[in-house]
Amino acid sequence: MTIRHTLPRRPAGFTMTELIVTVAILGIMASIAAPSFKELMLGQRIKSASFDVTAALMLARSEALKQNGSVTLTPSSGSSEWAGGWTIAGPDGTTLSTQDAYDPSITIAGPASIAYTRSGRSSSAATVTLQVASSASGSTVSPRCISVGVTGQPKSVMGSC
Repeated sequence: MTIRHTLPRRPAGFTMTELIVTVAILGIMASIAAPSFKELMLGQRIKSASFDVTAALMLARSEALKQNGSVTLTPSSGSSEWAGGWTIAGPDGTTLSTQDAYDPSITIAGPASIAYTRSGRSSSAATVTLQVASSASGSTVSPRCISVGVTGQPKSVMGSC
């Protein structure tokens, strides 16, 4: 006859103390990571807006070549603030494309309009620049500068204009 000894089973799961300590540690880590995550998101919004502006400039240039006429980009607000959106108008004045307004935490400053001639070149004799930056106070996110030379090719770089 064999005698088996059985150990008492330990209950499965976590104790309340373990759970409270884990939640407290996660809370502390989240509070440390939140400010840097906010800056990361703002930086991505700035990068995305600069890419949208660059894409609109490339579209306007290609449309000027394709339609063999002058194509103009103008801010929707009518001033030099492009964050409210913009419109691309063809040679006959028809609207080719529009962009809606951006998040209020972003500013896009530039000229009152940008025009491309039928050769795809900028109608301006000098380099035209647009700056995409954060309007949030105390932000450390670097702005982006979009420049359009006489050739009409847009270029986006990190840093102030």
